[in-house]
Amino acid sequence: MRYDKERKIMLKNKDLSRKRVAFIYIAVTLLLTWAVQFIPIILHMNVEDTSISSFDPSSVFFVIGGMLPSLIGVVFAMTLYTKEARRDFITRCFVPNRHCVLPIIISLALICLESFVAQMIAKQFGAADFGFEGLKLIASNPLMLFYFLFWGLISGPLSEEFGWRGFLTDCLFDKDKAARVALLIGAVWGIWHLPLYFYPAQIQYQWFQISPLLGIGFIINCMSNALVYSAIYVVSGRRVFPIFFLHMFENIILTGAMIYPFSDIYSIIVVPVSIVIDIVFYVVFTRTGYYKRAADKLVLFSAKGGSGTILS
Repeated sequence: MRYDKERKIMLKNKDLSRKRVAFIYIAVTLLLTWAVQFIPIILHMNVEDTSISSFDPSSVFFVIGGMLPSLIGVVFAMTLYTKEARRDFITRCFVPNRHCVLPIIISLALICLESFVAQMIAKQFGAADFGFEGLKLIASNPLMLFYFLFWGLISGPLSEEFGWRGFLTDCLFDKDKAARVALLIGAVWGIWHLPLYFYPAQIQYQWFQISPLLGIGFIINCMSNALVYSAIYVVSGRRVFPIFFLHMFENIILTGAMIYPFSDIYSIIVVPVSIVIDIVFYVVFTRTGYYKRAADKLVLFSAKGGSGTILS
């Protein structure tokens, strides 16, 4: 299999290990993001309506902090990778290919399924129908689709995924330990959102106000999401492009403007439903021939050219 035969060098410095680089990336990203995004809280600035599109003074810190996973990931890759690995990183992050099409369709279907199941369960507890305000705007003016795509992509996918999946997943991914690695990255991804629990306009804050368990559930949901992201990473040949869409679909459909307004009951139900469906999807999907063939075609990268298990 190509998995075993085509090992390549990832890091320029032979004394560095991929795991050490990965954990330095995690520490730097968490500390810098928290330092920046907690500044408005510490300074008692008005954060009542702060979001990526609020354009208030606090949003400057909010937006900069939110961009750090991708920015730091790019800096680490451009600084530490060999020339071949840098070229590979740029290709994976910025150049889609035909292998991206089906993963995008799968991602859309999965998110729509999770939203539908969560609402059907919520309806049994008296939840109101979705408002579908986003879809109504698009129906009245099709150009609004580009507005939602723009905000959907910059509100998480572009600002985070060059780092979480483009850099960190590639540093740690091991075909034989894929689930374990995904859960670790998901846990980091979840706690990275800590400052958002202090911004009232953010859904993390709203979930925590409904129930602290729901706020904790969000971190678990990030871990289950990371399993799905890992599977998409494999079947797309390590391309980040379809993961942009998976992240965007979650933001603008599952908990976003396309279906808004939605009930508090739905807000409570959607987290556990997403966790369960993510896990079932991963278990079933990773046992398909489609996934296994994609995994076997990945080219192995090693930090030191030895026995590393980085797939490329």
